Amino acid sequence: MTPPAKRDNPREKNPPQYQPDMSVLVHRVDLYDSGRTDAGHNHFSSSQNQAMPPQSFIRPYSFEPPQSNYHPPPSAVTISRVQSHSHAAATQNSQWSQFPVVDRSVPNPYTNPKIKKYWVQRHRLFSRFDQGIQLDEQGWYSVTPEQIADHVASRLAELAASGNIVVLDAFCGCGGNSIAFAKQPNISVIAVDTDRTKLRKAAHNASLYNIPPSKLVFIECNALFILEHCFRNGEFVLDQPIATPEAAMAMMAAMPPPVAMESCQGYNVGGIDMLPRRIDAVFLDPPWGGVDYKIFGKTGYDLARNMRIQRPVQAKTNNDNDNNNNDNGNGDNGLDGFFDSFQSTPRNKQERKAQFNSDVDETNCVNGSELIALAAAATGTRWVIYDVPRNTNRVSLGQSALAAGYRGNVKMEEHYLNGRLKTVTAYLGSDWSSLMENTSVSSTDTAQA
Repeated sequence: MTPPAKRDNPREKNPPQYQPDMSVLVHRVDLYDSGRTDAGHNHFSSSQNQAMPPQSFIRPYSFEPPQSNYHPPPSAVTISRVQSHSHAAATQNSQWSQFPVVDRSVPNPYTNPKIKKYWVQRHRLFSRFDQGIQLDEQGWYSVTPEQIADHVASRLAELAASGNIVVLDAFCGCGGNSIAFAKQPNISVIAVDTDRTKLRKAAHNASLYNIPPSKLVFIECNALFILEHCFRNGEFVLDQPIATPEAAMAMMAAMPPPVAMESCQGYNVGGIDMLPRRIDAVFLDPPWGGVDYKIFGKTGYDLARNMRIQRPVQAKTNNDNDNNNNDNGNGDNGLDGFFDSFQSTPRNKQERKAQFNSDVDETNCVNGSELIALAAAATGTRWVIYDVPRNTNRVSLGQSALAAGYRGNVKMEEHYLNGRLKTVTAYLGSDWSSLMENTSVSSTDTAQA
């Protein structure tokens, strides 16, 4: 393993430069779906921020597969904010001028009054909503707005360049991100969810976007089983010999029961027997723990301590804990807060923290940090795209990336839609140090992992 870089006291007046083990490059991206333009308030002012450190401050990207039972020494994680860039010109196209993004002209047909604020912004979720988009209750507040989903998909397409790749959407829900990936000409998608009804809705929605059935397959399975037992370094390994009796027993205990295959709108929906022989990237949008994830404050959500994803449990027939029921909330008031999820019974802060993830079996789950390691090991390219809560601690992300084998740098994009922060996505498996080129300002922070 590469020894940790030399660390100096960051409080010294002029400390010598060093290359941290991991730099989290925070990059603001402004997107627009309502015809609005950037009036200049989204950019940093050089008079209000520190001078940006030279690019040599950022260590080049590399990947070192972690060794079993290896505990790395303390490592430096640096958080650097990259100058923001507006994508207004790229996103203002004809489809978004055909209808108002906020539309009150059609009454809300749902009996649940809590869906009202989501209903009026249905075109923000899917531009083709009026053609018959299907969502369940969770889908209304967990689906990624189409502008943001398309942007994230374009980032993966850029990584792949001219090559054709297969991405595993591990928690696909009603299909917003899967559809966005499949729109890209060089990306095929394996969409995974434990809920067959969600998969059917996702297939129906994909058909409204004319996604070729050859580009999108739907798998009913717990994504953790697929990441832990079906793929290694991008290759399908479920049919290969298992190294130890203990590993064989663990695999058999988690093996999902056979599920029926069906055709839905021309798309195949079935079990793990339909998995491809390889995957090139993994997209993660797991459950975050429900509406109370915001209780940890603006930057207090820790991927290792606060996120829990349940492994397969054969005895259960209700898979609600495995569904993609996260709330990508932002706490805004009014219509722009459409990511706010449905309110629970008020409790004090201490009770809410104590009860967070209380319904998850701690002996049979994976935390948000371990999830990165599973995804990285499953794909040979190490391309992992990870939707995380807005209040995710940046050092927590850097620590998790280091534990998974990543070195050098990762990118964390903050997606602002019409000037409001909606989602945050981490991109792992590539060198993003070029983002620091030709950037005049940035703020930096250093912490020990």
